[in-house]
This record gives sequence, structure tokens and C-alpha cells, in this order.
Amino acid sequence: MSDKRIQLQKVATDAVQRSGLNNLSFRTLADQVGVKSSSVHYYFPEKGDLAGALIENYTDDFMSKLETIERQKKSLKQKLTSFVKIFEEVSSAEKFCLCGMMAAEIAMLNDTNRVLLSQYFNKIEDWLFEQFEKHSDQNASDLDSRNLDSRTLARLTLSGLEGAILLDRVEAKNHRLLAQKKLILSLIA
Repeated sequence: MSDKRIQLQKVATDAVQRSGLNNLSFRTLADQVGVKSSSVHYYFPEKGDLAGALIENYTDDFMSKLETIERQKKSLKQKLTSFVKIFEEVSSAEKFCLCGMMAAEIAMLNDTNRVLLSQYFNKIEDWLFEQFEKHSDQNASDLDSRNLDSRTLARLTLSGLEGAILLDRVEAKNHRLLAQKKLILSLIA
């Protein structure tokens, strides 16, 4: 992959995480990278092409972080703490999860990118599901009585974190993200 393409994707990722895909213009992107607008179109003929590349890269990066967590952390609590930390780092940089931001703008995505976005969320939920299943002995004992199976826990965990960083942006604080972290860790015996 060319250096300019990588640089364009990096700048575009940052821009989308801060203000969304809808607000991203190829002209502004070109200015920030120091190329002509036609150069951006060379690498990404349409905004949909750029969005797809961003989703794919973000997915790969996120999955790489999860693989690192899987290799380095032993307990469910350690894994979930590291998982939440990914969201805390995004929030502290005054950004959103790129895919969370694109989910908020789903109407402007083409079918291919909607599939990529769905795959991203499913991969993250699947990883969480596997962790809850693998460490089921560490889940709080009253979860079964509440019908909170591993798949439900995975969905609640991801949606809670995505929603928390979105709502916290309104007040420029991280109260909801901290509450979500507390809730997630309370699920562990």
C-alpha cells in the first residue's frame, strides 16, 4: 500500500472519529495530507470506497488489539478491563469509535459498507461472547437467574460502551463510560 494512501486513511480515520463521515470532504482531506483533491480520488474514487477502507482497517486494528489482550491477559476481569480501556483511550482523545460513528450515519453508507460495519460489530461481540463462555466460572452467580447468557452479555457490553462514549460527548465528561465500566466489571464474580 502506498504511503499517501496510508496517510489519507489515517487522516480520514481521525476526521471521521471526530466529526463523522458526512462532514469529511475530499478537498479538506487533500489539504491536510498536502495533495491535490484528484489524488484522493485516485486512491478512493468515491466516499464509499474510502469508508469501506476505513472500516476494514479499523476492524483489523481492533481485532489485533483483541488478539493482544487474549495473549497477555489471563482472567476475565483483566481482559474486560483491557477491552474497556480501548474505549477509554478513544474517548480521552475526544473521538468516537469509528464504526460507532459510522453506525450513527448508516443512512449514508452503501450496502457493501453496511455489511462491513455489521461484520465489525459481530466480530467484537463474538470475541466478547467467547470470553464470557471461556470464563463462565468467573461470571457473577446471579446472571443465570436473570437470563443473561454469554451472547446477551456480549451485546450489552459492546452496545453499552458505544452508547456511553456517544452520550458522554454531550457534556465533555466520561461519567457514563465510567458507569459502564463499573457495570461490566460487576458482572464478574
